[in-house]
Amino acid sequence: MPTVTLATQPFAHAARTAARNHGLPDLPIVVISHDYLFEDEATIQRQVSGVVDMLLAGLFDSVL
Repeated sequence: MPTVTLATQPFAHAARTAARNHGLPDLPIVVISHDYLFEDEATIQRQVSGVVDMLLAGLFDSVL
């Protein structure tokens, strides 16, 4: 089943390490900014729009 893991910047290394340790070295991991809790909605929408293509690629490239 296609999946993409989201991780905030401070946890990106931990996410990649956990994926490798669980035998999933190629698990798609999309890293997002950690400061989204303190941003206004317009800023969050810009940040999210910047990773949508990566999310879709992680989901659909694995199906091809």
